[in-house]
Amino acid sequence: MTLESNGIYARQTYGQERSVCPECSHKRTKSRDKCLAINHDEGVWFCHHCGWKGSLNKKSMDIREIIQKPKQEVKTELPQDIINWFGDRGISEDTLQQEKIGFNNSWIQFPFYKDGEVVNIKSRTLAKGFKQEKNAEKCFYRFDHMIGMQTIIITEGEMDALALVEAGFNNVVSVPDGATQPNSKPSDRKFSYLISAEEHLMNAETIILCTDSDDAGKHLRDELSRRIGREKCFRVTFPLDCKDMNDVLVKYGEDRVNEIISDAHPYPIDGVVEVKDVIDEAIDLLNKPEHMGLSTGWSDLDTFYRVSPSEVSVVTGVPNMGKSEWMDALMINMVQEYGWKFGIFSAENFPVKHHLLKLVGKFAGQPFYGEEKMSEEVARNSMDILDEHIKFIGTQENSVTIASIMEQARLLNYRFGLNGLVIDPWNTLEHKFGDGENETNYVSRVLSELTAFAKVSEIHIWVVAHPRKMENDVNRKPVVPTPYDISGSANWFNKADNAITIHRHRSEDEDYVGVHVHKIRFQYKNGKPGIGKLNYNIRTGKYETYIERPTENLFG
Repeated sequence: MTLESNGIYARQTYGQERSVCPECSHKRTKSRDKCLAINHDEGVWFCHHCGWKGSLNKKSMDIREIIQKPKQEVKTELPQDIINWFGDRGISEDTLQQEKIGFNNSWIQFPFYKDGEVVNIKSRTLAKGFKQEKNAEKCFYRFDHMIGMQTIIITEGEMDALALVEAGFNNVVSVPDGATQPNSKPSDRKFSYLISAEEHLMNAETIILCTDSDDAGKHLRDELSRRIGREKCFRVTFPLDCKDMNDVLVKYGEDRVNEIISDAHPYPIDGVVEVKDVIDEAIDLLNKPEHMGLSTGWSDLDTFYRVSPSEVSVVTGVPNMGKSEWMDALMINMVQEYGWKFGIFSAENFPVKHHLLKLVGKFAGQPFYGEEKMSEEVARNSMDILDEHIKFIGTQENSVTIASIMEQARLLNYRFGLNGLVIDPWNTLEHKFGDGENETNYVSRVLSELTAFAKVSEIHIWVVAHPRKMENDVNRKPVVPTPYDISGSANWFNKADNAITIHRHRSEDEDYVGVHVHKIRFQYKNGKPGIGKLNYNIRTGKYETYIERPTENLFG
């Protein structure tokens, strides 16, 4: 079975691309719109308009899940009491007619137009009960009004969008599902509406984020800016007695709404921090001394190393000492405990299917080989979960550079909201020195670029790098290398936020994997230099808190 046999035209055989959808494009006004996303690496496709999806790797192609158009009618003849209800909230009847607001069976209807068609209807009661059409397309409310705009205003809800329309703004859209609580785990589905809007948001020069002033609204604002790019995002400030733009319209009128939009201020300039920008964060540290980096999943290791966003960790070690295995185990711990999402470049674990099995073993805590191997059901369930949290990058490129990895990571962050990026190992990348640039200068520049990307995107980046040379001690056992032993000199130690060596220690008395933490930049929250001990379970590939026990029980 091929893409062509499914009516799909593709220009390439690797990577990702867009094409027209044979299922729906011929039925649309924009018949040449490339709404079908094709992932050649995985052999899968998905249409962002009709929802058709498929896979070349499935035994059966009966896996279509068509996004449905709304079945109900938008009834725009509004009862007077509903008109009055909107009027009490500053929304005129003219605006209601313009935006084609409907009312059906006690439900107020907000139609979602995309390319001139109603693709979804969000309904609410006066008592703030909400519902949307089943299996409808997720997109911004007022999607068509962002097309071609250099400035786009994004609100948290439809009423706030209408408030801005009432005040004379047309370039305003709203997220379809409101905000989530700050402590909730990230969800691709929650932000799936960003995919169809990618072109318009990327082409816009300015994005004004008008989310609510509560914690959930601030969380949504910061997540949107992180994915879109903070360099083009602006924030608004509401009066203390207003939590959203509709409140402002009701209490202060249209002129104040216009003032708030005009006074929208950018996110802090890179390299410049004003006191007002960090007051809330500083107060959090004052009131919550326990406010620390995230646990690695190994309590004994947390004393030395914890994980925080916006940092770069360098991991080194002698070959075959388990640094890639430890990195995989740490990722799985972060997925299971915090719902983190990762982009992974792992050149020494190709093809992907083999790497996936190793990750599944760690995730399920069961071996994927031998008499006690996991069942197919356990494997498939684990893979389904990992599919939502892990994306493999750089898998089909002949030569992979830091620039290509960062570009793929940027796109993944926009679409899925990455929390971590793993580059393993550094030594397999194609390194392109600039004019007059030697290796030391090159390493310094690239680490600076990775650090900047980590901070702007709020992603933790791990770089795994082999040491340039390996030495043995008097007993002919490998000496524990440090980041100073990586090619590129002291920059690996100086520029990284955290520096770690993974080294297996074997003797007659003990056998353990040592996590040698050489550097922690922010020790008040992320640990301190020292050595954490872990046991490696060869059956499952999992690392476990160190317990002295007979070697044969652990390593065979």
